[in-house]
Amino acid sequence: MAYDGSGFVDLGPIKDQISVNDGVMPIHYGYIEKAINKEEGDEVDVIIFSTRSYKTGDTHDVEIIGMLTRKDGDHKLIASDESTEIKDFEDVSSEERDLILKYFGFKSEITSIDPKEKALEYLESCLV
Repeated sequence: MAYDGSGFVDLGPIKDQISVNDGVMPIHYGYIEKAINKEEGDEVDVIIFSTRSYKTGDTHDVEIIGMLTRKDGDHKLIASDESTEIKDFEDVSSEERDLILKYFGFKSEITSIDPKEKALEYLESCLV
């Protein structure tokens, strides 16, 4: 996906940039409105566990359940919506967790998987 100033445009698989999972995002992915990652000057990213089908541009309330802290500072909040019972990253199957960690750790090492409290502290520090 690429940001064009007015919304996201789906450019299909990005396997030339991320070879994991053939470049296909293994989970719903978006950003938190009015929260800026100071390391990159862009919105705070969030991966979302859900059984729903989302389209590019959809907005939805989610519950923050953790965070993938990356070496490059481009951290990924972990969230779930009301359609799933996942309330912690450990609730996810080991196979799916491994895929997500490989995918989001491909460009920059994931240094920790942080609990909800640390994720919420980070989010609070990013609100504008």
